[in-house]
Amino acid sequence: WNVMRRGSWVPVFLLSIAGVSASSEERAIEPKVEEELREMTDVLTKCSAFAFKAEVSLDEFHETGLKVQKSAQRSMAVRRANHIATSVDGDWGDRSAWYDGKTVSVLDQRHNTYSVLETPESIDTALDFLADEYDIVLPLADFIRTDVYESLTSAAELGTYVGLHDVDGILCHHLALANDFLEWQIWIDAGERPLPRKMIINYKDEPGEPQFTARFLSWNLSPDFPDELFQFVPPENAREMEAESMASRISLIKEEKP
Repeated sequence: WNVMRRGSWVPVFLLSIAGVSASSEERAIEPKVEEELREMTDVLTKCSAFAFKAEVSLDEFHETGLKVQKSAQRSMAVRRANHIATSVDGDWGDRSAWYDGKTVSVLDQRHNTYSVLETPESIDTALDFLADEYDIVLPLADFIRTDVYESLTSAAELGTYVGLHDVDGILCHHLALANDFLEWQIWIDAGERPLPRKMIINYKDEPGEPQFTARFLSWNLSPDFPDELFQFVPPENAREMEAESMASRISLIKEEKP
């Protein structure tokens, strides 16, 4: 996957590990925000399998000091409780990853290199393991955890309902949440299927306040995934790397040259 390293200057899109969870006494989240988020997250949590495509962008700082935006398109397929297949194609290269309940395999197509490492047997524990042991997180991971609501709101101290706004021709509930160092907005389809259509995160405590944006292009809540989708087969002549080396190579800390 298009991994990011925690602890670097590069923002990490994983709200559930963004900091210490806000206590109920500290929160000021409007009931309308909770209502809309509950409806959305209930849909995703109850799905035994789903897939989505998203266009993501992230602000970075060029060697000249200018803030520039890089973007990519990501595809994600999830079969609960322990299967993921994901790929990314864009300014950070072409990469794919597979999780089969036992191992995570990461393939860097640009360099024809891969890594395979043993992981715990559920999506949540695998994500936590990768973050704790390798400082690796999967962008958009908040939407595939077992408790999507908790993952998206645990760090929130403030939440307000902004109104009904348009995203790519779709009327959406626009929500804004924040704590001392993050601000994040979510646009949820106001139609029959309350699915996320857009998300923005502003990293207030990072120099220049970089921003991450995800526009969800499509959702499939009843996919028919073949088992082979979640199985990794190394390409011909691919070279295996240690997990630490792979994580360093495909992190977003530095601009990668073709």
